[in-house]
Amino acid sequence: MKRSLLIFGALAALVVCGLVLAPLLVPQKQLKAQIAESFETATGWKLRLDGRTSVDLFPTLAIEVDNVGVAGVARADGIEFARVEKARFELNSLRLLTGGNIIRNIELVQPKWTLEFDQKGGASWQPQLSEGEKGEASLVAANIAGRVASFMQQLDLDSVSIQKGVVSYSEPEQEAPLVLSEIDLVLNFEHGGDGLTAEGAFNQSDERYIVGGRVGSVTALSEARATSIEAHVTGPAQEKVGFNGQLAFGARPVGTLQVSVELPSLAVVAAQQDANLPEGVGSGALTSELQFRQRGVRTKGLSIIAGSVGFGGNIALNYLEDGYELKGQVSGQSLNFEQLLRLVGLDVSASGFANVDASFYGVGQSYDELVAALEVDGGAILRKGRVADIRLPNMLAVEGRDEALDDIDLTFVFSGLSQPLQLQGTARWHGEPIVLQGGLRSDANIDLAFSSEMFSGSLTGPYSLRDGFDGIFAFQTDDFSNFARWYGRPLPRYLRGQKLELSGQFEADDSGVAFENARFVLDDTSLKGTGRLDTGEVPKLSGELEVAHASFDKMFSRSDEKNAKGEGAYDFSVLRSFDLDLALSIQDLKLGALRGQNAELKAALSDGRLALDVARIGLYQGEGAGKLLLNGATVKPGVAAEFSLKGIDAAPFLASLGDMPRVDGNLYAELDVSTSGKAPSDLWVNMGGALSFQLGNGMLHELDVDRLVASVEGKGITGWPFIDSDQTEFSSWGADVIFDQGTAEFQALTLQSKTALIEGRGAINIKDGEVLWYLQPSLLDQSKLDDEAAPTTQTADMAPLKIRGSINLPSFEPVGIQEYASASFGDVKQTQKLSEKLAKDLETAKTVEEAQRLRAAAAKDAAVASPSTTANAAAEPAVLAQPTAEDSDVTTASVGDGDLPPLAEGAVANTDTSKIVMPVAKPGEASAPAVAATTPKKSRVIAAPKRDLKRRDVVPRGPGNVNVEAVADGTADTDATLTSLEEAFGMPAGFLTD
Repeated sequence: MKRSLLIFGALAALVVCGLVLAPLLVPQKQLKAQIAESFETATGWKLRLDGRTSVDLFPTLAIEVDNVGVAGVARADGIEFARVEKARFELNSLRLLTGGNIIRNIELVQPKWTLEFDQKGGASWQPQLSEGEKGEASLVAANIAGRVASFMQQLDLDSVSIQKGVVSYSEPEQEAPLVLSEIDLVLNFEHGGDGLTAEGAFNQSDERYIVGGRVGSVTALSEARATSIEAHVTGPAQEKVGFNGQLAFGARPVGTLQVSVELPSLAVVAAQQDANLPEGVGSGALTSELQFRQRGVRTKGLSIIAGSVGFGGNIALNYLEDGYELKGQVSGQSLNFEQLLRLVGLDVSASGFANVDASFYGVGQSYDELVAALEVDGGAILRKGRVADIRLPNMLAVEGRDEALDDIDLTFVFSGLSQPLQLQGTARWHGEPIVLQGGLRSDANIDLAFSSEMFSGSLTGPYSLRDGFDGIFAFQTDDFSNFARWYGRPLPRYLRGQKLELSGQFEADDSGVAFENARFVLDDTSLKGTGRLDTGEVPKLSGELEVAHASFDKMFSRSDEKNAKGEGAYDFSVLRSFDLDLALSIQDLKLGALRGQNAELKAALSDGRLALDVARIGLYQGEGAGKLLLNGATVKPGVAAEFSLKGIDAAPFLASLGDMPRVDGNLYAELDVSTSGKAPSDLWVNMGGALSFQLGNGMLHELDVDRLVASVEGKGITGWPFIDSDQTEFSSWGADVIFDQGTAEFQALTLQSKTALIEGRGAINIKDGEVLWYLQPSLLDQSKLDDEAAPTTQTADMAPLKIRGSINLPSFEPVGIQEYASASFGDVKQTQKLSEKLAKDLETAKTVEEAQRLRAAAAKDAAVASPSTTANAAAEPAVLAQPTAEDSDVTTASVGDGDLPPLAEGAVANTDTSKIVMPVAKPGEASAPAVAATTPKKSRVIAAPKRDLKRRDVVPRGPGNVNVEAVADGTADTDATLTSLEEAFGMPAGFLTD
């Protein structure tokens, strides 16, 4: 018993000593040198094993080396194409004592291979060649797998395993490297044989793939002799690719492989490649024999099945001295038309059968060149095809009707590089014969046209399985109203027309249609822009649109019928049919007789209320801006406006509004009104709010105000003394107007003619045309006009006038001062805000910059309205109110940079043009010097009236002050008064006083 204990203790001591001394017994340097030498001899790669080294005893004896590197011929440049975080070499303990290769297994932890090509085509992993391998670079590169296996055989290894490896592969023209990550792989030598098996997995684009295979003879593989090869890959969607056969890996592989591909779902596989196929496309399969020869590779018995259709044929890839030659033939008979449509990404119900017979040929030095130069010849035929259940956007669909294309007969021709696919044929849509023609261009763009006797159109642009059709759709018809009736969607009145043209990029989804660079033309109305049309219970159009010509007459009326007054009825119910959120630029617009140009506005329509925020609109040589609200949510149409008018040519503007007096001049106005009604007369009667306006430098036609005032003096008259040849020139005419309960109440009325000033107030009953006015006229003394040396004076006040009765036949009669003074109309506070704003507009209008801006804008608007006459109009501007011959040396025309009057001797120029105050006339009117530079003539200036009037004259007033009362009494300083007038009118110093 004691002897047994002694023997057991001795053995335990030996084991403990062995464990302690084992690391010292492992020849680390010799072992690393042996590994590096065997690796370099077998593969041609240099192995670096100079990292930190440690010996591990458990679970088996092993040596671990950190930071291992592998380099080829690029090692001279310090480049290693592979690095290993840690290499573990498991040792055979028994062979430490008996001798021989002591490494049993190798484990590589977190290796990374960076496989790159440089611009010259050199590979980062190119191995170094021994003396006997000169000129055999291609053979060495082709035998990498065999040489790795040879290395394993030389070291008598049982296995090599890889954990969490990464491979990165890239070429110079490649956008991003191909990366395989999370590589787990085990290579095992078969016991008692020369075979090698491999099993593992890797990730690519976050998808896991399972791989495996077997090489029958490692020796044959390394010596470029034929050996059995088996490999398989299983993808994340259970797609499988398998190879099985005999190959010899020399400079070029030689042998035969049976290839099989199984794709359980073509749609899933397509999605992995960023392509879209319908789910019903089914599964796919490919089988063929691949024959590898020294001259190339060819298929035998090729069979391709995609769902319910099958193709057969043969493909050959031949090696050339500097590239490749690809050729082959594919055919299919009685192919299901519906399945063919699914294969190109169209998920529609269809019927019919097609036959395909095509061949292809191409040569190139690279894969990209080969594909780019590929020529396809042959063709396909489809007869009696049908496409049913075509889904249209809700706005185009007809309820209860299935859209379909019937009797489709198509012939496809594959020919040439510029037009690889051409088609032509016929079909029927709801009985209408349609001719189809077009094809696929070499740049992968579709060019398809369709036409019938009623309409035509085209599809032009790129198509891909990933993005679908992303090109331009165009459609046109010469009888849109008739087409809409045939189609089954009668048009609203505002969309009825003859010629329709539609084009742009459209993308439909479940909730609407987005459009880009779209163009819509209906007769004379055209628009283009980008935006979206959302369908639903109430469609909504949003985006940015440019409108060339727009007419709104039919949009806001249901018929052309007139009432007893000859007026059409407004109907805003269309505003309840859709919503808007648009930024609009309208080149030319029309609403009744009103015309406008170059409008910039935003339109927001919701719940039948259309809000227009008008930044600018050109109106009759002037412009307008403000806010408009059209209310279609009520029984009667409603309108509200907060608007400014500047520099408007009054005559055509007033004529466009209805039965208005003929008045020429520049119109400035501020209005804040609201109204409702179905006819224009109703809108006037129901109007509420206020208006402040000022007309300047104009003429009232068919009425001589001076004669009217003189004729009423001392007696009354009845009716307007209209005479076609009569006219009244005036420098200013303005008033504040309050609209309330069918009445227009006028305050602060002033009209300044050459010989009279009229001020007053009054009211008009808009409904029945009854008027009640009180006017205070003042006539200037005419007796001394011819005597320039005599001081000018004003006659005594005339009796106030009362005008009453029908506006068409009123009575004029003088009244007492007390009755005139006690007459009151409206509340001044209601117009105060507008009158102050108008005063600011008029003050701004006096600046040179504003005059030039208005004139330039008017010229642009005129070019839009009549491009052919713009040049003539600029050369011969229309002058509505010609000055008399005796006053022709003084004008109030707009000024340009060269129109400023010459400075008087000794005067200093004002370089701040923003502060120059000048008279303002109609924009676009001919500019003329404000004075004649030579032979100045004294102006026959009449003294100002004695009352301090509330006037906003467009003829600007300068800094000078005129004592009105002193002038009226004849006690004013004449020189001081004339000097003030010179400053006010921008005249040269001394023009009136010299």
